[in-house]
Order: sequence, then C-alpha cells, then structure tokens
Amino acid sequence: MKKIFFIAIALIISVQSFAQHTGLKGLNVGVGVPFECYDLKAAGADLHIGFDRAYPISDQFALGFYLSGGGGVLGAFHPYNEYDRVYSMIKLSAGLMMEIGDLDDKPFLLGFSPCLGVGLLDMDLVLPIEIRFGRVLNNWYVMGELTYGCSLAHETVGFEPCIRVGYNFGNKKK
Repeated sequence: MKKIFFIAIALIISVQSFAQHTGLKGLNVGVGVPFECYDLKAAGADLHIGFDRAYPISDQFALGFYLSGGGGVLGAFHPYNEYDRVYSMIKLSAGLMMEIGDLDDKPFLLGFSPCLGVGLLDMDLVLPIEIRFGRVLNNWYVMGELTYGCSLAHETVGFEPCIRVGYNFGNKKK
C-alpha cells in the first residue's frame, strides 16, 4: 500500500511539474566518443539520456540542475591478449544547469558537474568532471559536453566529448 501511495504522489508531482510552463524543462539524448589514455589506451562510443531543469531567477538568468546516465563500450588499441579487447563503461552524473541571456529568445546553456557522479570503466570507479555548453533553439536545444574522469585508484584517466540534442517542454512564450 505504501508503494502505491508513493508512486501516486510521484506521478502527481511529475505531471504537475510538466504542466507548468516556465524555464528549461527538457529531456535530451547524447552520443559520445570516450577514450582512455593512461592505462587501457582505448576508444569507443556510448549513449546518454538526461533531464535538464532550470528555474528563472530574472529575465536574463535561470538556475537549475541536470541528471544524466549512460553507458557504452571501448575497444583497446593494443590489447594485452585476445580476451582483453573490449571494456564496458557506465556513467551517472548530476550538475548545475544555467540559462544565460534573454530567456524568451534563445538563451545560452551552461552546465557544470564537479565530481557529482559516478562511473565505472573496466571495473575502476571513476569520478567525472563535466562541463556543458549549448543554445536553446525554439523548443529544441543542442549542447556540447566535455568530460574528464579519473579513477580513485589512479589507474584510469578518460576523456569524452559528447553532443546532446534535447526537447524543451517548458514553454517560455508569454
């Protein structure tokens, strides 16, 4: 009974959140090209999905957050043996999201995540540092993302450029 109650409250809050038309409220999908340059010397591809939310503070600035998750594979350039060629990676992150400029007319997007996430690359725990930049284009928005990840064991160092395309469900037209 408690589970049904909490699920009902979560659905009501979600529907109510999407019914309000203020600020950036969007879902995005991204494609990245991760590469590891310290131990594994590998490159690959991965997919991301995320949620972005920014609340207007003034006519020129909105502040909020983003949540993102994804995963993919990397292939070694010079594998140690035939069984150690492909590595998997998973990443979950959160960060600050800002809209800068006229919020009613294609504002710029800026996001930053200072190790507010976790990743796994070949069973190494990785803390990602991310920076995002982009632009809102009517209801759609495009962002570029750069991620640097260093494992806690100092065995893995990875970089990942990513491009994201999202749809803004928050209608800012007055």
